[in-house]
Amino acid sequence: MFGAAAAKLRAELFSELTALHGAGINIGESLAIVSAEMRPSRLSAAIADAGRATSGGRSLSEALREHEDVFSPLTIAMIEVGERSGRLEAALRGAADFHERDFELRNLLTRELTYPIILFAAILFIPLAGNMIRIWLMESLLAALIAGAGQIFVYALFLGGPAFLIWLLVRNLSQTPEGRLRLDQIKLRLPIIGNVLRKLALSRFCRALASLYSSGVLMGTALRLAAEASGNEVIRRQFGGGATKLERGGKLSEVLSEGGLMPRAVLGMFRTGEQTGEVDAMAHKVADYLEQEAQTSIKQVAVSLAPVAIIIAGIIVAIMVISFYSGLYSF
Repeated sequence: MFGAAAAKLRAELFSELTALHGAGINIGESLAIVSAEMRPSRLSAAIADAGRATSGGRSLSEALREHEDVFSPLTIAMIEVGERSGRLEAALRGAADFHERDFELRNLLTRELTYPIILFAAILFIPLAGNMIRIWLMESLLAALIAGAGQIFVYALFLGGPAFLIWLLVRNLSQTPEGRLRLDQIKLRLPIIGNVLRKLALSRFCRALASLYSSGVLMGTALRLAAEASGNEVIRRQFGGGATKLERGGKLSEVLSEGGLMPRAVLGMFRTGEQTGEVDAMAHKVADYLEQEAQTSIKQVAVSLAPVAIIIAGIIVAIMVISFYSGLYSF
């Protein structure tokens, strides 16, 4: 759920590569060892292919670029800069750290929201089960099964149909840049959840920016790649378009202040980093701050949703009990 498994797999991949390469094993052999230990998948196939390519004399970044559907531009850029500067191990460690942080956020999202989701799902099935039990006791098992099948059909018609149409609409919109922009604008405007999604995207953006800049990527390029890594089209367009301004001598804090997406506290931290000449260190602090904010927001949403679901479920159960005893005594 929420891509946590994929993020964890990539974090483990780059951690193992860092350890093997640090132990003196060449990158081609390291890739072969890691791919042999992985389950068959697109990622393991890409790693095995990259291992053969690097053993044949090609660089790791060139080999990964042939699998851009598996490896993000951010990861490839970090590896390429690490190769050019002779700090490949540091680049691999930076990629591992980025994916590990990403996994932690996604895992937290999964862990905190699983219980409210189960409760809301129970709200749908409690009336179904209760109605079937009532009919079973008052009539017969066959009548209960028929009634249950009819209620499931009603669920599929009035809930499944609209859900399928929404899924189809979202899928079609996500195929184009303008459609993704519209979807992400809607996501950020959603009550309660929109604020959480904004903080998650901004924390991912700042973590990527910190990792890239610390690895030696030029700030303009780092800003563009970090905007893509945010996973939000609104942020990608707003901040990614500022790369040109940075390359012309503009300040990072000025670029990030446009659009009103970045919190004032974060902008103040970036201004301090520019004044002290420690933008990379400050970017890591900003990423930590935003990740903590995102975690707090996720927990607040989970805490607020659970009581609402419990109250709704309790009302439904109370109505069912009253209905059951009313029908029993009238019978």
